Amino acid sequence: MNADTPVPPEQKTSALLRQIVGEFPRKTIAVGEFVAHFRQRSFGALFILLAVVGLVPGLSFFAGIAMIVPAIQMTIGYRAPALPGFLQRQKVPLARFAAAISDAITWIERLEAYVRPRWLFMYVFPIPNLVGLAILGLAFVIMLPLPLSNLPPAIALIGVSLGLLERDGLMILIGLVATAGALAIGAVMATLAVDTVLPALLAHLS
Repeated sequence: MNADTPVPPEQKTSALLRQIVGEFPRKTIAVGEFVAHFRQRSFGALFILLAVVGLVPGLSFFAGIAMIVPAIQMTIGYRAPALPGFLQRQKVPLARFAAAISDAITWIERLEAYVRPRWLFMYVFPIPNLVGLAILGLAFVIMLPLPLSNLPPAIALIGVSLGLLERDGLMILIGLVATAGALAIGAVMATLAVDTVLPALLAHLS
């Protein structure tokens, strides 16, 4: 599959993900190559890629770091991500990516039964900018070095990303509600961690 091939408007996100994984000619795929397959839907494509990477144990911190720049760009009004060269060149082993994305594709396919272009006012300023700000918040939660703290933000990001990819404003709203929940859970987990670890650390130092 050539990265210059335009995405047919009727092609669903799950079908394109399967096609990329099944037909890509090399054993690794660079972030820039992956995003290029989605053309004008590239913000959604990048974030859904990072959401899947964020579900992989040990890679959630990297996913959160990688989310920061495009989230800021979306917040300040970019129409598509302008990725730094080092991030575009970052490569993911295709086999590992395929294994991580297989379960995500199953859930995406289920959601796609309800997803369609609607509520297009969600794409009018300033809503996309606020979506970018919400994703920036998810980036910091997904980076928390706490057990299972990556799951709620990654799931919320998949919902938002699918809405961006399929131009479904209602799905974006549902993803934002999930984002609020993920941010609340992250705040609680971080507070509990600080309340537990900090006294123990001070006791050890005293």
